[in-house]
Amino acid sequence: MLSAARAVISISLFSLPGIAMSQAGPSDPQIIAAASTAKINVGARKLAGQMVATLRVSDDGRVRDVAVIENTAETAFESQLIKVLQSARFRPAIDESGRPVESSVDVKVELRPSTGASPKPAAAKPDPHLTEKEKVRIQKMKCSDFVWEWKLIEDEADDAAATEFMPRIAIAMYAAGRTAAGEYVDAKVWKASAKALRDSAERCADSPAAPFWEGVFKPVLDEAVPK
Repeated sequence: MLSAARAVISISLFSLPGIAMSQAGPSDPQIIAAASTAKINVGARKLAGQMVATLRVSDDGRVRDVAVIENTAETAFESQLIKVLQSARFRPAIDESGRPVESSVDVKVELRPSTGASPKPAAAKPDPHLTEKEKVRIQKMKCSDFVWEWKLIEDEADDAAATEFMPRIAIAMYAAGRTAAGEYVDAKVWKASAKALRDSAERCADSPAAPFWEGVFKPVLDEAVPK
């Protein structure tokens, strides 16, 4: 096994049309966990170790560069793990002015018996304050922000879109608010969440300047889970 390795892989990409619209920020790139990524050929090799790399993520959420910092997996896995990282998809970084921007993020991919041939990239250094930051950002969102972000996530995660970071935090915030009011409806809220997110996207498409959290999302869930 290797204790360390170093590699840089570059990919030429073009931004998608319309990606530069203003969003609620700032925010670092967020991995779309349910997005399809490259598989590895395990064979008879031992599933152990990890690769850590700095990824350059384009403003369309695709990986442009992979700079390997460490590889403790077997040498034969190195090129395959780089492909896994190259195939990762992100909600791109958003700067202070609300623009999707190219940015760098440290990511790891672990080889474990539980991952099998489908190891998934994850943040190498999780931000302990990320959830609180996301709550603030969600409350600042306009409908246009949500529609852009939801569409990007849904395109990559498909039916699992509601389980991704931003939608999951929005649902958890709503459920916590109902609990604080003495209404113990968590199970009903989570059951209604996927449809509520889709319904919110449809309503937001008709009112792009409306406040997402107070103006659309909470009312949609109030209807879905009556008091």
